[in-house]
Amino acid sequence: MSDPLSAFDALAGRIADIERRFAGLRDDLAELSGTATDDTGLVTATVDAAGELTGLTFAPAAPRAGTEELAAMVLAAYRQARSAAAEQLNERTEGLDATIGAGLGELFGEPGDFSALGRLEETIGRLGRLDSRLPGPPA
Repeated sequence: MSDPLSAFDALAGRIADIERRFAGLRDDLAELSGTATDDTGLVTATVDAAGELTGLTFAPAAPRAGTEELAAMVLAAYRQARSAAAEQLNERTEGLDATIGAGLGELFGEPGDFSALGRLEETIGRLGRLDSRLPGPPA
């Protein structure tokens, strides 16, 4: 097992890396949308990053299809638009599914491994000793 402080440093580094990678992603997601047209070409739907419907257009001939067929076309276009938005979202967030928990088992042990409590207490003790060596705030 590695030194607990080293494991904490590694975890802090992973979190910092994830924060850097997420920077600006919010703006990208605000602009992300998916648009698709059903197979008949009569209905087009647009959704945002969350899959919420933001636009729906009908070709002039769409109402002639009848209400049941029109409803099916809307659903088909909507599903395809959601799929397109999800694909874009996956492309933009590729690699951001970093497993923060990776390596935590090494640091704290697996579930039921109570020896991890000892490692945690040791780490807290080390941090306390380190804190006592640091100068205090100016008076």
